[in-house]
Amino acid sequence: MILIGTDEAGYGPNLGPLVVSATVWSVPRGGDLSQLGETLRNEGIDIADSKKLYHSGGSLSLLELGVWTAFLSVDKTRVSPRMDTDDPCWQDDFFKGGIADTDWRLVHKLASVFLSTLESFGVRLLRVRSLILGVTDFNQRLDACGSKGTLLSEATLEIVREIFIEEPEYRLNGVVFCDKHGGRNRYLDLLTRFFPDDFFHVEQESRPLSVYRSKNLEFRFQSKGESQLPVALASMFSKYLREVSMHNFNAFWHSHLPDLKPTAGYPVDAKRFKAEIAAVQTRLGINDNLIWRKK
Repeated sequence: MILIGTDEAGYGPNLGPLVVSATVWSVPRGGDLSQLGETLRNEGIDIADSKKLYHSGGSLSLLELGVWTAFLSVDKTRVSPRMDTDDPCWQDDFFKGGIADTDWRLVHKLASVFLSTLESFGVRLLRVRSLILGVTDFNQRLDACGSKGTLLSEATLEIVREIFIEEPEYRLNGVVFCDKHGGRNRYLDLLTRFFPDDFFHVEQESRPLSVYRSKNLEFRFQSKGESQLPVALASMFSKYLREVSMHNFNAFWHSHLPDLKPTAGYPVDAKRFKAEIAAVQTRLGINDNLIWRKK
């Protein structure tokens, strides 16, 4: 059977992109990966909620180690940045190298361990897909749908739909895990819009869990969804790509203002940062819609 886990990073900030990722796994029937996660941890590979692996201002090494270990092991990875090329977060290849003090010999060693461990459980990591929404695209989508929660749901289901279009066989026996989006508990209308050929039944709609099933598919929107291994790895990829983007963003502004303190982009500090770059922003002719998210 196929398990797909999705998660985001950058939902709350005013600066930098929103990143949504999906990981696709082939697993034996039943799909319980809890023992696999524990075995990987014992081998030194921690696949967990990104918030447990990285805290703003701390070392990115542990998160980078896990992401690159998986990246080198996956059958197919695709990053789809949607940014104006004038966006200060832009780079041509988001996986051209690390940004932390990572031991790359260890990464390659752990990638081999990761593959052999998955194989021993009859599991394959088939795909990782990430969508990086730059500020301009984020603001346009927000204007179109009206709320950040809906924007996140639409971006998430867009990725899943693209995966199913590319690999139609994945939808024949699949379960999709999503974190809850902006406190939303009802997703049937969105599922019907993105997957019109499936007739979904509402199995449960509650604050902790909302479940929908069709003939071949199941969608589970779950609070604390990162407890599921596929969601945890999606969380890690999203957070890492968000941090790479903010690394580029801060480096861009630092090149113009060497004494400028970097920002993670969250509301209070974002206002400080925005005020400090204002004069340079005007001189460079960079429009607010390129760097400042409306919500």
